Amino acid sequence: MSLELGDHTLSLASGRSLGYAVYGDPSGHVILNCHGGLVSGHDASPAHEHARSLGLCIISPDRPGSNRTDRLPGHSMTSWVRADVIPLLEHLGIEDLAVMGWSEGGQYALAVSFELGARITRCAVIAGCLPLDDDATFHELNRLDRTLTMLANRAPFLLRSYFKITARLASTAPKVLTRMATAGLPAAETEAIHRQGPWLPTILGEGARQPQGGVDEYLTMTAPWGFSPEEITVPVRIFQGDADSLVPPSWAKTLADRIPSADLTLYPGEGHFIALTRSDDVLEYLADGFRAVRSD
Repeated sequence: MSLELGDHTLSLASGRSLGYAVYGDPSGHVILNCHGGLVSGHDASPAHEHARSLGLCIISPDRPGSNRTDRLPGHSMTSWVRADVIPLLEHLGIEDLAVMGWSEGGQYALAVSFELGARITRCAVIAGCLPLDDDATFHELNRLDRTLTMLANRAPFLLRSYFKITARLASTAPKVLTRMATAGLPAAETEAIHRQGPWLPTILGEGARQPQGGVDEYLTMTAPWGFSPEEITVPVRIFQGDADSLVPPSWAKTLADRIPSADLTLYPGEGHFIALTRSDDVLEYLADGFRAVRSD
């Protein structure tokens, strides 16, 4: 298998368009990246060089309503796997793969693991969430995401306006958007984000490009998963910073306890952007999974 680096668009049988990017080694072992909430599949771009050095190929699709992928109204995490992921893998001729997901993408990575089962060598969940259809768990979520979820359900027109403003800031005032998005982060993470140049405002702008798609994301994020963590059978590692202000760090231990095959890597004093600062650790964990399969 050898893929082509860069951005691509796939026309699905349903008539929808699916955008995806390819990073790393185009002939390497495949990792499917499930991007973070409210951003695009380009969130994986900083991992390109290290993935290439490890012989890994990262395929990073935009989810429905994000950047270049058409909406899929009413989709769940598992229906997304069937509607978008499986046709993409079939198009690219990919059978076995690993999967990773950051923040909201962690839920989607677990959905891929549930749906594809034995095809998944390992799954990495980076600062991911517990199921949020439980009221008690939902109320542990940060205030901003709780507010945006409320708007998605009760006043979607206001949430669409929020995304329109985000998209406008990304193109006209990217430094302002970056300052807003990094407020309260550990200093080392803020510095790492600034070293990436326009990366953060770009992916935020792409995630907001289709305002109704952002509404869809919030509705899906807080809907039932369609499976339980206890039903995951593939090896999972949860990566979590204990200074995360967006996802309660206690959720990582709970999720690791609920998934039979999971373990936990905790980073003291680190926050939500370990997806950037600790991406090497994540890629090496996934690369080791391919080595283990080969040795068997």
